[in-house]
Amino acid sequence: MNLNFKNSIIINYKISIAKSDIKITMTLNDFSDKYFDQNDFLDSRDREKLLELVQFVTIPKDKILLHRGEQIKQVGIILKGLIRVYNKDNRTVWFVQNNGIYGSIDTLALNRTSSLTFETLEETSMFLLNYDDLEETIISHPNIASLLLMYWKRTAVEIYRNFYTSLSLSPEEKYVEILQKNPQLILNVKSKDLASYLGIHPTSLSRLKKRYFVSKENKI
Repeated sequence: MNLNFKNSIIINYKISIAKSDIKITMTLNDFSDKYFDQNDFLDSRDREKLLELVQFVTIPKDKILLHRGEQIKQVGIILKGLIRVYNKDNRTVWFVQNNGIYGSIDTLALNRTSSLTFETLEETSMFLLNYDDLEETIISHPNIASLLLMYWKRTAVEIYRNFYTSLSLSPEEKYVEILQKNPQLILNVKSKDLASYLGIHPTSLSRLKKRYFVSKENKI
């Protein structure tokens, strides 16, 4: 494969939403700048193989990427955007944001249908790979195996963090943590979805927002 980073490639993308909802405009520079420079342990052979596998997609807001009950073996790295992940009761489990990992653990790790639904809350751009192709590749490309392991570790940390937070923090403590560490999420997520994540009614969330907004105003 020619690794001329001045050229661009268009790649077919298969997912459960309509093709008309998808923009596909990947350039080799996009992938090179984002990952090859950051992961300099990848040699030219690894890079060439990844360029064969990767797809770059941009999906509009309010689109379902993966329905509960589907089994799509894809893994994505979010460059820019926001994805809501929720269960059968429409309870928000977590949000996937910039540099986060998209994919169903049920499908990728356990080879079964997804127990969760993934929906974009804003226009979302990501690098997307077929997980079976990626696993097959690591046999002959050990550096790519290291890259995959790194992403699995990140995913495991995110799952643990969400699980620990849900068990150990009250809704108000969870809200304060978001306010301190990721205030942009509060601005970008609908109140009903954020309230669902916190485990409270939207009116209770409104009171929290007002309380901490007033508190912040008083400190100024």
